[in-house]
Amino acid sequence: MDRVFSSLRLLVPKLFPAQVELINKITDTSKNLSKAVIIIPAFERINPDTIKIGEFDELIADSYSALGMPNVYDALHSFNRRRTDYFGGYMNVKVNAGLERIRKKGFPSDIKKLYIEIDPLSLTVQWIAVVGPSEDGRCYACMDSRGSAGGGLSAVNGQIPIMHRGYPSMQPKLILDFNEDVLQCYEWDGTLLPEHKNFINIRQKFYKYATDCYNEKTNSVIVSLNYKNTGYDTINDGQGSQNVQAKKVANAKSNVYKVKSGDTLGHIAQRFRTSVSAIKHLNHLKSDNINVGQVLKIP
Repeated sequence: MDRVFSSLRLLVPKLFPAQVELINKITDTSKNLSKAVIIIPAFERINPDTIKIGEFDELIADSYSALGMPNVYDALHSFNRRRTDYFGGYMNVKVNAGLERIRKKGFPSDIKKLYIEIDPLSLTVQWIAVVGPSEDGRCYACMDSRGSAGGGLSAVNGQIPIMHRGYPSMQPKLILDFNEDVLQCYEWDGTLLPEHKNFINIRQKFYKYATDCYNEKTNSVIVSLNYKNTGYDTINDGQGSQNVQAKKVANAKSNVYKVKSGDTLGHIAQRFRTSVSAIKHLNHLKSDNINVGQVLKIP
């Protein structure tokens, strides 16, 4: 900036005094702006009590810090466990276990909400997930994610097809495209910076994977699903599939029914000697619309 205005003075030597004074003020202002330091805002954690969940939903929350790890900003977006050093937030392991608990209650499982907050000063990641009965009739058996620190969207998108290939028989659905510019308070090696002027973009895409978890022969929900994971942890213990008869939380027996072509809630309610409102309440349905293949809990 100084060089530009010096050249301007040389090219236009006969400036009026007021013009010279204005140029000097702009030059001084540019010097001050170049030294501006960004103030770190106070970090406010998500309050789980403010998150509304359904009767059969479950809230899963945890946090981790990247401080002390090599390449701290790479570690910052290690939401899953890393294969290299086992560091990470273990989000997929904990959420996948929660999905299995929902299936043990007799419901097709789903990840309904996902919240993430990052504290730039402590390099702490707080995350909260809400799992519960599926509202679209599909059974989401597991979740996974891929991301980048500073690489942007192209770096993330390049990893997604490889991740999807790890679940060959499942249908992926995007849960959250996390995109946040985190104030850089440290060098990549973890050295604390005296001033904070730059940001590191953390981009991570989270997917849930749908599969069929309904066993028509036994009229039950499959709890332990065999699915292939790409190496970033799995809750599958290799013991094969396990079925559980659908149950309410109060342990009273109930049925599950897979919607067929031509079905309506009225016909289903009449068949099982119950009411439309009871089916809608149990399955968290907001309307009478149902889809072929949708799995419904029958009270």
